[in-house]
Parts: sequence; structure tokens; C-alpha cells
Amino acid sequence: MTDNIVKLYPHNAALNPDVVLEQSVGVYDEVLVIGYNKDGALDVRASLNFDMKSIFFALEAFKHQVLNGEYGHRLEEKQ
Repeated sequence: MTDNIVKLYPHNAALNPDVVLEQSVGVYDEVLVIGYNKDGALDVRASLNFDMKSIFFALEAFKHQVLNGEYGHRLEEKQ
């Protein structure tokens, strides 16, 4: 019976980094997490199966998408 439980989030739930990470559990095969910790320092972590060559490729692909405006609407909604 508990298999049918669905967790609902408000539309602005992604403003909370913990919610973003929670929603990512079990979804990805390889991950790279880039963020600022509570002290304001840049912190980067990756799963051990994500090799450096693939990380660089993923970063460049993401950068390309950002520069092409593919994430612009998400950033504007935050403001």
C-alpha cells in the first residue's frame, strides 16, 4: 500500500538545494554536484564512476546549453 505514496512539492521547491538533491535520488547513473556550502565556499563532488573526461564533456555540454539560453527561463523565474 505504501508503494502508491507520491511526494508533492510546491512550484518553487527547487529553491531549496536539499529538495533538488532529494528528487535526484535513484535517477542518475553518474553525478557531478557543484554548489556553494553554508560557508560560501565552492564545493564540487562527483560519483566515483564519473571519469574526468566525461565530467569535462558534461560541463562543456551544460555550458553550451546555458549560453544558448536553454536554461534562461529557469533562472528568470527565480528572480
